[in-house]
Amino acid sequence: MARERGLIIIFSMGVILVLTIIGSAFLVRSVHEERTSEISASWHRALSLAEASLDAAMLNQHVGDFNNLATVTMAGGTYWAEVTSTGGTLEFVVNGHGMHQTIQRNIEAITKLTPTSVFQFALFGNQRVDLDGDVITDSYDSRLGAYDPNTAGQNGDIGTNSTAFGGVIVDGGVIINGQIAVGPNVADPNTVVTISGSSAVITGSPPLVSQSVALPMPAVVIPGGLTCTDLTVNANQTYVLEAAVGAYCFNNLSVLGGATLTTDGPVKVYVTNYFHATGNTTIGVPSNPSYLTMLLTAASQATIDGSLGGTTEFYGGMYAPNAHIDIGGNAEIYGSVIAQEVVTSGEPHIHYDESLDDLLDPVGLYKVKVVSWRELD
Repeated sequence: MARERGLIIIFSMGVILVLTIIGSAFLVRSVHEERTSEISASWHRALSLAEASLDAAMLNQHVGDFNNLATVTMAGGTYWAEVTSTGGTLEFVVNGHGMHQTIQRNIEAITKLTPTSVFQFALFGNQRVDLDGDVITDSYDSRLGAYDPNTAGQNGDIGTNSTAFGGVIVDGGVIINGQIAVGPNVADPNTVVTISGSSAVITGSPPLVSQSVALPMPAVVIPGGLTCTDLTVNANQTYVLEAAVGAYCFNNLSVLGGATLTTDGPVKVYVTNYFHATGNTTIGVPSNPSYLTMLLTAASQATIDGSLGGTTEFYGGMYAPNAHIDIGGNAEIYGSVIAQEVVTSGEPHIHYDESLDDLLDPVGLYKVKVVSWRELD
């Protein structure tokens, strides 16, 4: 009997030993598989982070930032990137890195940038656009001929970088043959746009959108050595800005009833204080609005008013990143107005000229093309 008990004990201990060995093996395997799974997850997350670094760096390039990307924390890891020029025109090497736990993965991309004009809207206010009155916007392309209301296009867009309530105010019999674009990452653009009454018409589909990125608004810098004077073009006078000169600077520029301010070729006009055009005046070249680029500095303001005895016609691109622009009466804009704030009244018509895409100073956004992509060891 004692002998049988001894055998049972020995057998039990053997079973326990075998089970312990098997359990240990399963435990070791489980730990190994868990560790392998963690490494695999970190491996894939590090690649995703490296890809995120490229996306972020290229998004910066899109708005004209060509600097290195600082370290960013995301999804339990980090990513960063270095950006260097290849030596080619607007061509860059972007080295992106992603790290999760102890695993780092690296990606290299070659990007090629194409600049686009800042003049992408009929009217654009960085902070605010206030459309009061019977405003009409539409579009045409002066490269294909003169504006014809019977064939006018639907690209008369209104835009703002604002994401706050009241960024765009529509009050009156406004007809926008295009869309209203508000600042980036706005889930519901209706929270930015205020429309009073029921007579406003917006033909775009959808009528209200949120931009993917804010439109850059670089400062206006007057070229060194350019002397700024005052100029008043009085009634029935014609003043020609010569393309051979290239750039003019005026502290105060006034074009009064019946006067014409024109050019014989591409010209830039800088204004440091105010620009005032009123009453049956013509500014620019009707057959080619891209000839005139008007650039207003931080202290400037502008008034384009056609209410005093006739229609004021402005042909060109007006860029005023820190200025307030008033467009009133029955003024007609053939081109584009980009400013800090734009306010309309009366019955102005804004005809966005798509030929202003050719004006690359100032640059708006950059189109980014990936020429090549590879993972580095």
